[in-house]
Amino acid sequence: MIRTLVLTAALAFAGAAAAQDPHAGHAGMQHQAPAASNIVTTPADGAMMQGAPERFSATFPHPMILKTVTLTAEGQAPIVVTAPALPAAVTVSVALPRLAPGSYAAAWSAEGPDGHKMSGSTRFMIH
Repeated sequence: MIRTLVLTAALAFAGAAAAQDPHAGHAGMQHQAPAASNIVTTPADGAMMQGAPERFSATFPHPMILKTVTLTAEGQAPIVVTAPALPAAVTVSVALPRLAPGSYAAAWSAEGPDGHKMSGSTRFMIH
């Protein structure tokens, strides 16, 4: 009975600690977004734009540092855009090169101040 009570208390404490830590369980994990989380990107996944976007941005549920954005379009070489070294923020962005009309995929990677990494991709079309 005492053993069960101690184990139950320890599990409850561990669960409460994890619930208070927004990074609990993130160590060494890769997250795919936006499908697997509430990350919002601009351009949004599936966007059909009348003009080329000037920036790529991502809004996270907690501060992150944007590392790279790799743009790919059919028949063209990938364009790797390295983000400038800036402090972690909830919304991060990087200037994009001038893009011609076409269909693009933007694969991004970001890192939290605690070292956890996140990555994802979004597709958009420029008319």
